[in-house]
Amino acid sequence: MTKHERNLMAAEDVPALDGATSETETPAAVESHAQQPVEYPGGINPRWDVAQIATRGHVLVGRVEYLSQKLRYPTIWLWLLLIVLTWAMIDGKIGSFGPRLMDFDRGIFQRMLTFEPDSYFDLGGGLKGGPDLAWLGNYAPTPESLTEADHKTLIAAVVADSAKYGTNAEEWEHVGTLKIQPMITRPAKAFAENSAELRNGVIAVPEAGGDIVVSAYVGGRWAFTVIRGDSCASLVGPAVDRCRDWTRNDGWSGVAIEAIKTLKPKE
Repeated sequence: MTKHERNLMAAEDVPALDGATSETETPAAVESHAQQPVEYPGGINPRWDVAQIATRGHVLVGRVEYLSQKLRYPTIWLWLLLIVLTWAMIDGKIGSFGPRLMDFDRGIFQRMLTFEPDSYFDLGGGLKGGPDLAWLGNYAPTPESLTEADHKTLIAAVVADSAKYGTNAEEWEHVGTLKIQPMITRPAKAFAENSAELRNGVIAVPEAGGDIVVSAYVGGRWAFTVIRGDSCASLVGPAVDRCRDWTRNDGWSGVAIEAIKTLKPKE
């Protein structure tokens, strides 16, 4: 084993760790070398204080707000320009752009943006109507229905009995002999309780006299007829030969609307 010599030093000869590093360094010199505080504008250290105030999230939000402010009006003008160009292409003002758009039916946009209250609701059977008749959509006609011949026979029987007995349905004779028996009821119950019988015909007879209303599915369509005494009028659906034809292809007559409203179930 190699023997190493050790040099021992007395404790009083060891320099203090917090003392001067050289004989020429004095406490005043040490103080002069200490870091002096730096004066920042507004007292904010940009390398520390700002990082605490303006986080990355604040910076990103600020950038988005700045861009939004700068691009607001250019974006509005751009949308207006696109709308004008689109309409010009559809209207045929610009034929060199988007030739496929020229084939579009311009009326489709008007129909989409136009509200026709009198024909807004689908009532079934190919008919549309306004809010007064919207409830009929809940009882749309079914394929199981009367033929036009059966419907004419039904109306003829009701007219014959009405001419002789009026609204006194208990005395009626001809209706009881029909091959397909209709339902005879009061107006308030015609649809509320007997809508399933529309395929065979429902005769609404008022209690205190007035118009008798015959409702039925005929050929998968609606048919409404009013009868008073020996007179009758077809309001909707196939017109019966012996009755006055008050049907309309361009909408609903006021008489038809008022007659059908008497059949509306109570809510």
